[in-house]
Amino acid sequence: MIGWHETTIGELARVEHGFAFKGEYFSDAGELIVLTPGNFHEAGGFRARPGNDRFYLGKFPERYLLKRNDLIVAMTEQGEGLLGSAALIPESERYLHNQRLGLVHPKKNLADKTFLYYLFNTSYVRQQIRNTSAGAKIRHTSPERIYRTSVRVPAPKTQAKIAAVLSAYDELIENNRRRIALLEKLAEEIYREWFIRLRFPGHEKVKIVKGVPEGWDQVKLEKAFQFTGGGTPSKEIGRYWIGGDLNWFTPSDITGAAGIFLDRSGDQCTEEGFNNSSARMFPAYSVMLTSRATIGAIGINTTPAAGLPCRWSRPTRKCTACCAMGFRWTLMTPTDAASRNGCG
Repeated sequence: MIGWHETTIGELARVEHGFAFKGEYFSDAGELIVLTPGNFHEAGGFRARPGNDRFYLGKFPERYLLKRNDLIVAMTEQGEGLLGSAALIPESERYLHNQRLGLVHPKKNLADKTFLYYLFNTSYVRQQIRNTSAGAKIRHTSPERIYRTSVRVPAPKTQAKIAAVLSAYDELIENNRRRIALLEKLAEEIYREWFIRLRFPGHEKVKIVKGVPEGWDQVKLEKAFQFTGGGTPSKEIGRYWIGGDLNWFTPSDITGAAGIFLDRSGDQCTEEGFNNSSARMFPAYSVMLTSRATIGAIGINTTPAAGLPCRWSRPTRKCTACCAMGFRWTLMTPTDAASRNGCG
């Protein structure tokens, strides 16, 4: 593209390590939240974790108190696919910058901060960060490794224009997600009223037999759904992921979703990647149930997909897609029951 040039992240920005907060000052309540890689969505963006965040009550250098719109990047892969994910801080005087995160400082007159946010979250950059990372079980990177990431960028003014357009679309998407969440809440309440409390239209005239309306059956989930597991192509082979178009859902996609239905995964794999894995395709409107990390979180895919590590289920002939919605809503607090039956 005209006006774009090859460079590296190191030429555009400086990445600063966070602070090593002392464990004895962590608390389950407080005002200041210590951020971790768990505060990132796998596809990028800030993830609030009400009830799961850790607070800090001790003293610390003031420069590690983050400000609104500060750009941070995950330098430790706390969960599958989180390494290199970038996020913008939503508010000032609330979040602390810990040592597993990098604070990105754009170089003046060379880079736009919001443009860098979108750049970091491209599969091209994320794959490079992963390929140059260290560690066997838990991958991690460093500012020096990030600096070597090659990118192609336009002039700063063009960067700002691109960032403004992308931000406007993100804001529109977020507004739509909030509307969808309200509609899903309404649908959930109707489901509970009709099928849990059994106060459906005309229920006064229906005979109840063994706790259910006459003519209904009570069956185990294994009779209503077909269950199977997931798999994944090697993340070490870039061509399995770069330029792919097959949705590949992970637990982070499910736990980080704004609603029940998931249209697109954070990463997409190629046909070659899929063919070189043990995974199988699942039809649209299957139910995805996480079986690792956060156990029991549920989502429903709207397109054919695959994924890891989830338990995938789909309605049998006698159980329609409406049953899938019911499965999800009946287990509205799925982590309690699922966690009790988990292991490890």
